[in-house]
Amino acid sequence: MRLAQLLRCRLIFVTGKGGTGKTSFAAALARLSANRGRRVVIAEVDSHRPALTSVLGRAPAYAPVSVGTNLDASNVTWKEALEEWLYHIIPAKRVVRLVLANRIVQLFLEATPGARETVILSRLVTLLDHYDQVIVDMPASGHALSLLSVPHIAVRLMRTGPVRERSEEVLEVFKDPRTALIVMGLPEEMVVNETIELWQDLRKQVPEVQIPLVALNRCAAPTLTVDEQTLIARLAQADHAEGDEVAELLRAGSWEADLERATAAATERLKAEIGTQVVSFPRLGALGGFDGGPERLVQQMAAALARYELAEQNS
Repeated sequence: MRLAQLLRCRLIFVTGKGGTGKTSFAAALARLSANRGRRVVIAEVDSHRPALTSVLGRAPAYAPVSVGTNLDASNVTWKEALEEWLYHIIPAKRVVRLVLANRIVQLFLEATPGARETVILSRLVTLLDHYDQVIVDMPASGHALSLLSVPHIAVRLMRTGPVRERSEEVLEVFKDPRTALIVMGLPEEMVVNETIELWQDLRKQVPEVQIPLVALNRCAAPTLTVDEQTLIARLAQADHAEGDEVAELLRAGSWEADLERATAAATERLKAEIGTQVVSFPRLGALGGFDGGPERLVQQMAAALARYELAEQNS
């Protein structure tokens, strides 16, 4: 799937190991789509401290709030999603109010395996009725896998009932070719290992959802020639006084060379073992993202996505 096709998907999940920049990437996708005239909502899943607040400049709420032209943000919290779910399956509002007021019932629902995940996924699917595109900033790898695999478990364990029916509806949305999942990674061996493991687990446990690409953050494009790398390695073996300008330059050059090698190795390995597209992003903070804060970094990432899409079109 090319990036232009991905941007036309209706439901996009973004996950990956914590600290890889998945929230910034999800926000960048949302900004880019909204700037092109689509009605977009970016949703976070049941977060007590929404990460979207820093990248969007406003805290999301359960009822989507506007964070820009054509762009809303939502925090899909359990209690509000449960209330909406109950009103949907129980026609009598008085009965719903009694259920919500009963602490024992509340404890039972919270303890029921899969109930929280089913209710939250139901809300995410419902958002598709109101927006052109729903982008979900998912929890980190393991929790995201648990959340997405619940509909399969519910269908397998339950013969009838509203939970099974809704789980089947969610799985139909997962099967839709306009639903996609993106895994965010870094050019670091441990993160690459976890990215490959997550991809493999997703293919086994949630085979309906296509994973068209892996986004590799904080990469280094090749800038040093082979001769320059050789020179850096030779000079690094010489003794330099602490604080020496040459020593400082060598440390910087060695760090850059190491990152370039790590980026190339990570990209090659991901393509070989996963066989999907890898989209690389530079160290955007180094280009001014820190001066403008997380919002500025999101703008840079959205611009990088647009450039990547343009390069695809001209390739």
